[in-house]
Formats: sequence, structure tokens, C-alpha cells
Amino acid sequence: MKIAVFGAGKSGIAVAKKLGKNSVFLTEEKKRLDGKVLSELKRSGIKFELGGHTEKALNGTDLIVVSPGISLDIPILKTAKKRNIPIIGEIELAYSFIKKPIIAVTGTNGKTTTTALIGRMLKDHGCKVAVAGNIGHPLISVNDSHLDMIVAEISSYQLETAKSFKPWISIILNITEDHLTRHKTMKAYAKAKAKIFIRQGRDDLLIYNLDDKRVAGIVQDAKCKKIPFSQNKHLKDGAFLDKGGIFYGSKPVCKISEIRLKGRHNIENCLAAVAAAMACKVPPSSIRRTLSEFKGVEHRIEFVKRSAGVSFYNDSKGTNPDSTIVAIKALFPAHKIVLILGGRDKMTDIKPMCREIKSHVKDVVLIGEAKERFRQCLKKSGFKNIFEAGTFNEAVKRSYQLAARGDAVLLSPACASFDMFNNFEERGKVFKKIVAKL
Repeated sequence: MKIAVFGAGKSGIAVAKKLGKNSVFLTEEKKRLDGKVLSELKRSGIKFELGGHTEKALNGTDLIVVSPGISLDIPILKTAKKRNIPIIGEIELAYSFIKKPIIAVTGTNGKTTTTALIGRMLKDHGCKVAVAGNIGHPLISVNDSHLDMIVAEISSYQLETAKSFKPWISIILNITEDHLTRHKTMKAYAKAKAKIFIRQGRDDLLIYNLDDKRVAGIVQDAKCKKIPFSQNKHLKDGAFLDKGGIFYGSKPVCKISEIRLKGRHNIENCLAAVAAAMACKVPPSSIRRTLSEFKGVEHRIEFVKRSAGVSFYNDSKGTNPDSTIVAIKALFPAHKIVLILGGRDKMTDIKPMCREIKSHVKDVVLIGEAKERFRQCLKKSGFKNIFEAGTFNEAVKRSYQLAARGDAVLLSPACASFDMFNNFEERGKVFKKIVAKL
């Protein structure tokens, strides 16, 4: 059986390794790969091509596995569809190997924090858990033979190619405008997110955000048991906020003051995690202890350093306007903010973000391909303190120059990273390296 793997990123390489050299042909659009990855491929004996997807990827191919970053609309995949070659994604392939229960988390914002937090809650209770998926460790790499369960962050790109993937617990945090260059419409984007629960049955659980109208709308057709969470409503069966604390039904879990994660957006993440942990029979006392200790995840409003009274925060995972708004609100009014903004434009509506910037941001330093559209929108909103940088290094140093003692320099680009970096993780790590040298 010949399997063509499209994309030589983390998931593509992991798929190739799992399937072995005799089954796989790996095809990559980039002309060059990281030296370590290239050496690894050559040592493994896996056949591959660089510099574009050619007919070699289709000739005699029985199955195609696409990496999340590759659109199904590229010409060669359209040709594959016409030839009736099955196309699946990495999580679909991984699901065929995994035997243990999966807790799958999706949403526009908060996926990584919630996934990591649930994993930590389960581990603190003594469960053997792997945290994988879009969080950085491909699901296909998980060996679940010694595990109790798996907690997986799942993106809309990964769900797009799901056919039989069915978690035991699915979680939808929120749905706001994002990835429209890929999904085209909000309806299509929401439909992709809904695939996380579409095959769940009566023995499965769906945890969802009752306060999000789009989420509440799409879950109506779910055939599994639904467990809501809310910051605004009391719930008989679900996690909610009341009297300065988190409750699950009639059971108090913890006070908001005890939670180490800060910001209203993180309350939403905590409510979802509490609902998942309670479903896994983790006692409230254990959940409370985890919430009091959990610091958060890398690249999400991550404190980096304080230099000459200026605080630096890495929010490289802020790849859409709503995420950037959340980061701004988390730091304001404790700090005046110098914001590094821009990258590869997702063509989302940035007007609400620009209004937020006008109210709560001191200066903006623009970078990347989105500079011009962002500059025009900021000007129309009445914001004037706009600066531009030709390189990422220049942007960080310019932001430091603009900041005064007590201010915060915030990297929260509201854009993808692919115009300058391989991914948002690389962008965040480079930011921290530059800051460390200031």
C-alpha cells in the first residue's frame, strides 16, 4: 500500500515515521528543510520530494494523509479527489491506532491553555495522560498502551479531514472570526468545528460554552450528552461562575482569587477544564489545587522579562484579532501597552481590535505583510501612534525605545507567522531571545 504524506512539518514527519519507509512517499512544497529534519529523513530511508507536490505523489497512491497547514483546494489534491484517492488528516490516521479514551478540545481561542490545564488536572489526580495534537506533540506519535486517556488540542484544519474521529469528551470553547482565508465563510468554519462532536453517541460527552451564541447554535444537533459551562448563568449540571467562585452544579470548586491564571478569558478556560475533570471523576479538592498552581502555557500572554522597568509579554499565539483583544485587556490598566502587531494577514475583520487599541494601547509597531491594511484601519479608528519596522528584531528594539518605566511591550500579532517564521512557536522563541539580550 502506497501512502503519500503531504507536508514535512511536525505532523507530516510523525506520520511518515509511524508508517515506515516501505509505505510512505513524503512531498513538501518548500525547497529546503531544517538540517536535522533532512538528515533524519535520509537516515530513515523514507522517499521524499522537495520544492512542490508533483505527480509522483499520486502515481500508484492508495491513500493521502495531509498535514493541517495544507489546503484541500490546492490543484494536486483536487486531482486526487477526481481519481478517487482517499484523503485524510493526521488525527484521522492517529485515531485508527489509538484505543484509549480521548478528550478533544477545540475553539478559536484558549485551546492550548485548556488542553494543558485538563492534562495537568488529570495528572495531579494520578491519571496516566498524554497531552498531544495541535499543542505541539502530534497525536500520531502517542503510544497509548500505558495510558489511561489522551487530551488533545484539535484545530479546525485537523477536523476538516476527520471522517471517523470520535472523542469520548469533546469541548468547544468559542467560535469567533478566524482562518477565513482557508474556510472562506464563518458558516464553513463553524461546520468544521462541529465535526469534533458529529459522530459522538449517547455514551459520549460534549462540553460547550453556553455564553457563545455560535457554539450554542451548532451543538443543538449533537446526539451525545451535553454539559454546558457559563460565566453568566447558574447550571444544575455544568460549570459556572457565582459569588466569586467556580461551581459545578451544587458543588463549590474554588474561589476566583485562588486561580493562578489571570484574566476573564482564562475563567472561561478554567470552567471548561473543571467540567472535563469532573466528568473524569477528579474530586473538587484536587481540581482546586491544580488551579492554584497552574501558571499557563508558553506563547500565551507569557511574562518574559522586566528590563529598566519595562515588562515584556510573549503572546505569539495571538494569531487573530479576538485573541489580541484578550491580551490587551489582560494587561490594561496595570500597564500602558506598546503593541507589536502584524504578520501574514488572515483577512479577518480588524475594526473591533483597532477600536480596542485606540482605547487601551499607547503605541503600535507594525510588522509583516499585514502592515498596510492594519495601518489604514488604525488610522480610520483615530489611532495615531503608529510605527513600522522592517524586521522582527527592529520591531522589538523599537518597542523597547517607545516604552517607559511601568509600560508593557506586548507581542500579540493578530496574524499568522508564516511571512517571517515557520510557526508561532518560532516567532515567540525568537522574541524571547531578543528580549533576553536587551
